[in-house]
Amino acid sequence: MTGRRTLTRYAYADDRHLRSRQAIFAYAEAPADPGWRISPVPWDGTQIVADVGCGNGFDLRQLVPGHRCRHAFGLDLSAGMLRSLEDLRRTGKLSLIQADAQRISLRDDSVDVALAMHMLYHVPDIPAALRELRRIVKPGGLVLASTNSDGTLAEVHDLLDAAVSDHLGQPARVRPALGFTTETGGAILAAHFPDITLHRHEVRLTFPSAQPVLAYLGSIREPVISQVGEPLDFDAVLGDVAARIERVIRVQGCFRASARSGVFACR
Repeated sequence: MTGRRTLTRYAYADDRHLRSRQAIFAYAEAPADPGWRISPVPWDGTQIVADVGCGNGFDLRQLVPGHRCRHAFGLDLSAGMLRSLEDLRRTGKLSLIQADAQRISLRDDSVDVALAMHMLYHVPDIPAALRELRRIVKPGGLVLASTNSDGTLAEVHDLLDAAVSDHLGQPARVRPALGFTTETGGAILAAHFPDITLHRHEVRLTFPSAQPVLAYLGSIREPVISQVGEPLDFDAVLGDVAARIERVIRVQGCFRASARSGVFACR
């Protein structure tokens, strides 16, 4: 999931797959806080922010409409992702730039806050991206880098692993491997930032049917098939996962999973 072709054409040609993953949080047991990732910053309307790998602007939509920052730059490798932010761009408070996180097209010391939200694991050269993030942030500024835990949605991925193993006739672990997680990110960041604080976040999800889980798994079809490395009837695998979830729902009334993630605040 670090190839330019994969990120700009297959996985993120537009925000369809990303929206499928974001949609599972509609099933949170308690009201989800959409601003938890940016909460380490005391936003007062004066900051200039760069959201590097901004996707469809989940965090920008917490900042720009409410005038919580003075101006924002949304940068992404995918032109399709940037097109999903045209409504925010028209406010005049957001500039959109198609750019690679390893070569950010902003001046040195040009922003107060840089966001790298759930995207560093997509970058081929993470240290290069971190050097760029540090370069563009003013002295005393902040870099926020969010990511998943190794154990996020383990209940979902365990079912996927079991279904794929059955179809292949051999044990398989097919959840996409991430090069930057809440478990590994601190050591990676420490080479570039002297002050790092991890804010952990967990959301309990309750699904009344298999459909939202299948939509989530459908959004990672390409990386799963690529990781398997041999022909796989993914639709049949999803059917198997659906049957397993429905069996749980018949017994327990619902299917539960936990999304575990965190944001590193770096100075």
